[in-house]
Amino acid sequence: MSGIGDAADKAKQYGQDNPEKVDQAKDKAKDFIDSKKDKDQQDDQK
Repeated sequence: MSGIGDAADKAKQYGQDNPEKVDQAKDKAKDFIDSKKDKDQQDDQK
């Protein structure tokens, strides 16, 4: 299972080295989730 730990360590290091890219990814993920929620709410209203 050291492969998973190594991947997690690399991801953590990448996040520390590239905080602006992490913020961009978070914003994109939030926008995607919000758009899915909006679509689901619109479908529920039909």
